[in-house]
Parts: sequence; structure tokens; C-alpha cells
Amino acid sequence: MAEFFLELFSEEIPSRLQKNLREELLEEFQKIFLKRSIKSKKSFSLSTPNRLIIVFEGLDKEVKILSEEIKGPKVGAPEQALEGFVKSNKIEQNELFKKKTEKGDFYFYKTKPKILKTSSLLIEFIPKLLESYNWKKSMKWGDFNINWGRPLKSILAVFDKKTINFKFHHIVSSNSTFIDKDFEDKIKFFKDFKSYKKYFQNNGTILSQNKRKEIINREFKKILDKKKLTIEDNPKLLEEVVDLVDNPNILLCSFNKKF
Repeated sequence: MAEFFLELFSEEIPSRLQKNLREELLEEFQKIFLKRSIKSKKSFSLSTPNRLIIVFEGLDKEVKILSEEIKGPKVGAPEQALEGFVKSNKIEQNELFKKKTEKGDFYFYKTKPKILKTSSLLIEFIPKLLESYNWKKSMKWGDFNINWGRPLKSILAVFDKKTINFKFHHIVSSNSTFIDKDFEDKIKFFKDFKSYKKYFQNNGTILSQNKRKEIINREFKKILDKKKLTIEDNPKLLEEVVDLVDNPNILLCSFNKKF
């Protein structure tokens, strides 16, 4: 079992785009693993204004793909159909066999069992998933062809404590990220999500959007109870604020009544 840990660091992504990104990208990874019978114990996604994080824990390092019978053209079909089937599946005609079905006799071939390494799958599919993500609003910058919600600066990708090496447009993946979101002149290397989470937690960055919401609600309640105040619930505004900050601090303010 291994851990897959991905961080996309960019300029601040608007709150309205963050939620879709962290939910939909996680779902796409889940679909890929499910399709290939790669199991995991836990998966989740987090985001701050600058960071999108996806984590799979207890992920299979490899999975055995059993042989299966692939159905081809019907016996008696034009030769071109048979040649196309052989070519598209990269096999030889002597690998074909005939099999009777309820719809008649068809050509089949049997695939060979093989071992699929999760690391190889990730190298292939991470760039494809990032490329295919459908932003409601995106932008280009510089001379790059990449479309992203805001300029993408780095990709941290780690599987089983080793870097997943791939290229996405001009960005090469690594096991490092910027630790100063404002100046981007300092980087730090990470081998797993636990050390990453601990580092940012110690430096005042709360990675979990749910944790930030809990803090805001709790501190709101303290002030309301102390001042014997009530407020009108505004879930939409709360969700927006949760994704605007990575370390919320609740303040009670007043203003001149003439304004």
C-alpha cells in the first residue's frame, strides 16, 4: 500500500472556482482507479486560495490485470474489417479464434495477463486529467498555451514517497512547492502528505476548507453569545469566505452610525 499526494500551486483562485476544482478532479482520479480495480483506503481533496491538494491513502502499488476475451468482427465479414481489428489491437491473425455466440460466430482474441503499476498509470494520466479539466472561467498568461483558473506555478506529485515525473505544458513535476505564496522565492521538499500538512499547520496555514469553516463558525458563536447578538445565516457568504483565506481570524468591528 502507498500514498499518492498531488499539490497544484497557483496564483489565488477565486472561491467560486475552487470547490468545483477540488471535487471534480478528485472524482476523475477515483474513476480512473476504479476502472482499473486499483483500491485505496481513503481519498480526499483540500484547497486554499493558492493550493489544490489531492490525497489517496492505502493505494495499491500495482494490480494484476487478468486475461480477457476481446470480441472482433463476425465470421464472414469483409477482410478489411478483420485487418482493422488485428491492427487496432496490435496482434497477429494467428492469435484469433472463432467462437459461437447467440448472434452467430465471431472472431475473438485473448489478452495476456499483466501487472499494471500505479506509478506508471499516474505518469500517463495526471497530465491528461489536468488538460481535460473544464474551467467555467480560465485564463492564459505569458507565452504559454495552458488554460488554468489562475497562473499555475508548480506541481508537486509524489507516490510511495517518490516523485512522479511528468511534464504539463511548461511545468515539470517535482516533490517541492513554494512555501511563501506572496514572493515564491522559497521552496521546500516533501515526501508525504503528513510532513506537508504538519509543516503548513505549524506555519499558520489551515489546508482543510472544512476545518476553516469550523473555526469561523465556532468563533462567530463565541462573539454572538458574549455580546448577546444574532445574525442572519448566509451559507453562500460563509462558503466564499472559507475559500478566500487560509487562516481565518474573526473580528467584531463597528462603524460610525452616520455611514
